[in-house]
Amino acid sequence: MELYRIPRRQVQARILLDDGRTLDGTVFTTDSVPGGRPEDVLHLLNDPTEDFVPLVCGDDSFLLNKTGIIWVQLTGETAAEVAEQSESGRPAPVRLTLAGGLSLVGTLSIVMPPERARVIDYMNAAGRFLPLFGDGTVTLVRRSFVVSVRSAEAARRN
Repeated sequence: MELYRIPRRQVQARILLDDGRTLDGTVFTTDSVPGGRPEDVLHLLNDPTEDFVPLVCGDDSFLLNKTGIIWVQLTGETAAEVAEQSESGRPAPVRLTLAGGLSLVGTLSIVMPPERARVIDYMNAAGRFLPLFGDGTVTLVRRSFVVSVRSAEAARRN
């Protein structure tokens, strides 16, 4: 019955898994959350009540366990949605080194009370996934895979 169907919207994403595979697929989020706006992928990934994400890759549809995801990369309109919600934060250019040696360079948007506005405070308080903003992309990085955080400027000098 259409009456009981949960509205879903499709979001294109590239996903890096902890076994090294990269998946290009479609993640499904709800059309509307409280407040009337669509659910974004960051909130879906950080939802502590759900461990699996519905995903379609080509002709294959399956549930993907969040614990196996290292990062989810968004582009275009979906990246802009996440960026729009973080506009009020203090930008902090960083280089994140992940387990396995992969490095990502981008900007964190620190949205914290003034007395706790350091990068360390943000990293310790962030959800399961944190957004790293790049040129036209947002990479949602699994915090537990981050090994080190450096300022982007200091990392370029080394």
